[in-house]
Amino acid sequence: MIKLPPDITFVIQVVSFLIFWQIMKRVLFVPVQSALDARAARTRGERTRAETLQAEALAQAAEIEGALDEVRRQSVRQAEETRGRSEQQERVFLDRSRADVLALLERERAVTRSQVEAVRGPLRAEAEGLAGQIVAKVLGRTA
Repeated sequence: MIKLPPDITFVIQVVSFLIFWQIMKRVLFVPVQSALDARAARTRGERTRAETLQAEALAQAAEIEGALDEVRRQSVRQAEETRGRSEQQERVFLDRSRADVLALLERERAVTRSQVEAVRGPLRAEAEGLAGQIVAKVLGRTA
């Protein structure tokens, strides 16, 4: 129960509480609060540093990806140029080979025609002679 006016024990308890509060404040509360503030400051600093490093890493990744894209484009362009040169060389080679083959074929045809004409004359005369002999034997007289 509360007595009015309070007795001396109440005053002693209040004074004891204030002394205890001051002692705890100097011994425990202020050092703990300082340690927590220092820890929070370190955490904020490390978090800021981590965010900075992460941003740098993203920037470097984007730069590397850009460089890789450029290298890919260059390699595709070089491959297309090489393919174009190869196709052009192939066309030149095929045209040259085709011209050589056509020239050889025409020479062989000319040789064959001349050989056929050379053989045809005597064969015609021989065929006419054989035809006359066959007619003479079949009909019993010369044609």
